[in-house]
Amino acid sequence: MHIAYLTDQLLPQTATDTEYMISTVAAFGEVGAEVTLVKPEHWWNPEPGRDAIAEYYQVEPTFEVEHVRSVYPNIRGIEKIAQGIAGPLHPAARRADVLYTYTLPILLGALLGGTRPIVYETYRPWPYQQPLSRPLFRWIARHPQFLGAVLHSEHARSSYVDAGLDPDMLRTARAGYDPDRLSPRLSQAEARDRCDLPDRPTVTYTGRVTMKKGLGLMLDMARALPDAQFVIVGSEDEGPVEREAAPLSNVRVVPWQPFDAMTTYLYAADVLLIPPTAGPLKNVGNTVLPMKTFPYLAAGRAILAPDTPDLQEILQDGENAALVPPDDLDAAIERLRALLQAPEERAALGDAAYDTIRRHTWPRRAERILEFIRDRQAQQAR
Repeated sequence: MHIAYLTDQLLPQTATDTEYMISTVAAFGEVGAEVTLVKPEHWWNPEPGRDAIAEYYQVEPTFEVEHVRSVYPNIRGIEKIAQGIAGPLHPAARRADVLYTYTLPILLGALLGGTRPIVYETYRPWPYQQPLSRPLFRWIARHPQFLGAVLHSEHARSSYVDAGLDPDMLRTARAGYDPDRLSPRLSQAEARDRCDLPDRPTVTYTGRVTMKKGLGLMLDMARALPDAQFVIVGSEDEGPVEREAAPLSNVRVVPWQPFDAMTTYLYAADVLLIPPTAGPLKNVGNTVLPMKTFPYLAAGRAILAPDTPDLQEILQDGENAALVPPDDLDAAIERLRALLQAPEERAALGDAAYDTIRRHTWPRRAERILEFIRDRQAQQAR
C-alpha cells in the first residue's frame, strides 16, 4: 500500500503534533507500507530532506519526502488553506493508493479536488467543541472518497458518533511509544546525575511551556510544597511561565530537549505531572489525551493527573496513576504531598503504568490503522 501523508506543517519543528505525525509516518514504513510525506516547501531556508527530518525526530527514515510550494507558507492561516488545495494535487498524492492527513483543510481539499481516497486523523472532538461543524462532518462521511477517520481517544470518537457518523468508519488508535527512544532505562540516581538535579523529591512536567497547559497551577503547587523540586522541561522563550517561575527557588525551567534527552528527565522524577486542570480539554480544546501521557507511562514513574474523561480511558486512580478532581488545588497539593511521602505507592503506580503501555508501540499502532484502512477499502469495494 502506498500512502501519501499530506501535511501543512513546515518541518522539522518542536510542535507536539509534528512529533505525533512523524512517529506515525515512520511506523507505517516500518511495518511495510510505502509512505511519502508531502510537506510545504521552505521559501527562505534549504529543505532539510528526509534524513534530517528523521534524525530530528529520532525515527528511522522509512519514508520518502516530497515538497509542494503553495501561496506563502509562513503565514499560518494562508498556509493551511493553500496546502489544502495544493497538497492533494501533488504528483505523489495522485500516485498514492490512499491519502492520509492530520489537517482538516487538506481533507476538504482532497474531497473537493483530489483524486484519491483519504483518511483523516485527529485528536479533536470537533462536534463537541464546535457543534456547528456537525453538518460538515456528516457531509464528509457521505463523500465517496472518504475512507474513514482515526481518532486519538474514545472521547474524540464519541463526538463523531454522536454527530451521526457511522461508527464503522471511525477507529480509535491512541498514541504509542518507541522503546528504543526510552533506552537505556535509567535509575533515578543515574538520571538525576545526568540532568544535574539534586537528590530531593522531584516532580516533572515535559511539553509545551505555556499557561494554557495548566502550568500556573503547577507553580501554585510548587509554592505550597517548598521541600520538593519542580522541573518544567520544554521552554522555548521567556514567557509568563518562565517569569513566574524565576523567583521560586524550588522550580527549574529547562529548555526544549530532543526526545532522548527529555527521557532522562522522566527517569529523574518521583512523580510525573499532567497539570490537574480541565482547562486544556474544556476551555482551550487543543489537548485531548495529551501525548505526554504515553512516554510518562513508559518511563515507569508515578503519574499525577486530572480526573478528566479523556485521561480516564487509560489512567485509573490508585491503579496506574493518581487522579485528582480537576482545578481543585488543595486536593492536588494533598495528593502530591502524600505521594512524595510514599515510595512504595509510587513504585507500585510506576510499575503498573509501564505494564499499561509496554505493548502499545508506534509500529503496533500503525498495523492497526493499516488493518482499518484495508477493511474500509474492502467495504467500499462491495
